[in-house]
Amino acid sequence: MTLDQVVGRFPSAKRAGAGYALQCPVHEDRVASVSATEKDGRVLIHCHAGCATADILSSVGLTLADLFEEVIRVPEPIPVLRSTSAAAVYDYTDLAGTLLHQVVRGADKSFRQRRPDGAGGWIWSASKTRALYHWPDLTGQPVVWIVEGEKDVETCRAQGLAATTNCGGAGKWRAEETAALVALAPSQVYVVPDHDVPGRRHAASVVEQLTTAGLSARLVVLPGLQAHGDISDYFASGGTAASLLALATAPPVEIPVIEHGSIPDLLRSEQTFTKLGEGAYSLEYPALGITLRAEQLHRDRDRDLHGELTVTTTLMGAKTIDGVLLWSSANFSSQRTRATLAQSCAGRSGAAGLDWLGAVETLSLRVQQAESEGTPIQPLADYGLPEVVSNWEVTGIPILQRHPMILFGDGGSAKSYLALHIASTLARRGIKVLYGDWEFSPEDHRERLERLCGWDGMPRDTLHYVRCASPMVSEAARLQRHIVQHGIEYFICDSVGFAVPGRPEDAEHATAFFRAVRQLGVGSLHLAHTTKSLEHGEDKPFGSTFWSNGARSLFHVKRSNDAGDGANVIEVALSHKKSNTSRRLPAFGLRLTFDQTTTKVERFDVASSEELSAVLPVWQRIKALVAHRPLSVEELASELGEKTDTIGRTIRRMDGVFARDPDQRIRLAVSLTSSQQAGRF
Repeated sequence: MTLDQVVGRFPSAKRAGAGYALQCPVHEDRVASVSATEKDGRVLIHCHAGCATADILSSVGLTLADLFEEVIRVPEPIPVLRSTSAAAVYDYTDLAGTLLHQVVRGADKSFRQRRPDGAGGWIWSASKTRALYHWPDLTGQPVVWIVEGEKDVETCRAQGLAATTNCGGAGKWRAEETAALVALAPSQVYVVPDHDVPGRRHAASVVEQLTTAGLSARLVVLPGLQAHGDISDYFASGGTAASLLALATAPPVEIPVIEHGSIPDLLRSEQTFTKLGEGAYSLEYPALGITLRAEQLHRDRDRDLHGELTVTTTLMGAKTIDGVLLWSSANFSSQRTRATLAQSCAGRSGAAGLDWLGAVETLSLRVQQAESEGTPIQPLADYGLPEVVSNWEVTGIPILQRHPMILFGDGGSAKSYLALHIASTLARRGIKVLYGDWEFSPEDHRERLERLCGWDGMPRDTLHYVRCASPMVSEAARLQRHIVQHGIEYFICDSVGFAVPGRPEDAEHATAFFRAVRQLGVGSLHLAHTTKSLEHGEDKPFGSTFWSNGARSLFHVKRSNDAGDGANVIEVALSHKKSNTSRRLPAFGLRLTFDQTTTKVERFDVASSEELSAVLPVWQRIKALVAHRPLSVEELASELGEKTDTIGRTIRRMDGVFARDPDQRIRLAVSLTSSQQAGRF
């Protein structure tokens, strides 16, 4: 639909510059707070009060699709390779050395494939001719190593090993790669898997295909790797080509054949118990290809230990989904629950004779011990000093790099807009930010981002977004994985009320939330609401001491109901309620100014707002008044609605800021002459 067709659904539409001003049908709107403009064949609808575009359109019988004149097929973007966007380029050639295609590894660890177009340019897809990586270099090599990924191949080559891989990663080894290797006729092939379920399955499949084709192929499992580790990690931790060859040529480890009635002694089997992070542990039996993982651990009011159990395996015949045999919530303190989980594993694994109960009991006991022990107890003097880390600053707001902070206030006080302003400002400085959204939509945040930064100024590689539907305690594991994989340095939660599984005022939800946040391992900003409590409404998020104590810095946001230029300006006051890492800042103001296409955020003097100045302490309000003209104590008391005794005590306490002139009026001390300063309090 065209702009005129869309605004025709709004009876209140009035021309405003190149677009229209509309009354919002979602909220009570007396000032036409919705702007409607047209850009690049699409209609832009924005409510300055914060209503969702989809809700506005739905109220007049339209959808987001109606904002476009026609359905346009957008061609796949062709990335521009720069030093900041391409970490590596890997060439795949045929046996004669002719380039077939390239794999482009981005700085964000993304992978794209391209092939020459014959005219000096690129077509962004792989060649239909499949090839081994470094195919020509494998000719005449008696031993060939197959690893997962081009980076690992380069690591092996640096160690003097003849190595290769297939294009596309795990699960993409095809008959063409097998045929190419058979034609080279190496005497021995070693296949090294990544340390995860997809890697194990991929490597096992490659070995099976090669041995079926008549080659001598063997799986080489690397010891001591963390989850998702690879051969590059093996060499980085001190492994050598000689030690790798020793592993490959050692007598194979006999994996026990599990027959009906036989029960291997898992207590004596090789096992590795690892703490993966805050409230997350794994128990691995590498010889059996079995891993049990306990995550999202927490205790209920009876002190029972609850969490999630995930069991993965590469056992032949196991009924798995992407390598997962079982995923379930679990009460690890309950013997009945443990027995039920073990029975489920036995039924789905095809190895009912395996001591699954022993495995579950071992995991539960070790997790219980680890959680009870906590961190080691030692003399405080033996600990190192904290690393000196300076805060970031965005429009006067100190952003803690390592700790959680909370921005809280009433609904509609522009908290989400301010959070996105903080996120986009950090991202444009090159700081990678992940914005976790529990209550809005990606389309609305995207629109706001363009308004804040402009089309050309939007950060694309450094500002990531995720829509979350589950509580933080459930989302933390996947968020932490993304943070590690992409080098995220800061996280924003919008908002806390939707990121907890129950009443946010309850202590158990606050403590579980902050424990999950610690698992992320980066500094974070969390948006929260106030309560109607008269005692703590503007002092603590949700009026709760637990939320206040969990954050290292608290800012309360108060919005003015009289913002000056109608709905085109929002003014808010930020009061620094708590700071554990530095002194608290005086209250200050931020102004959000909206026009047809942009939103500007800037500081302003909160004392200039009659409504918001009430958040300032008395001495700051006195200072704002006498900065213009001297006033008597009685006049100040009348202006501020305070008692004259309160005004007098405040002036005496702030000696050096205020002074009394000869006629007893109060003025700023710096405005007095040297002879007049003798009359100061």
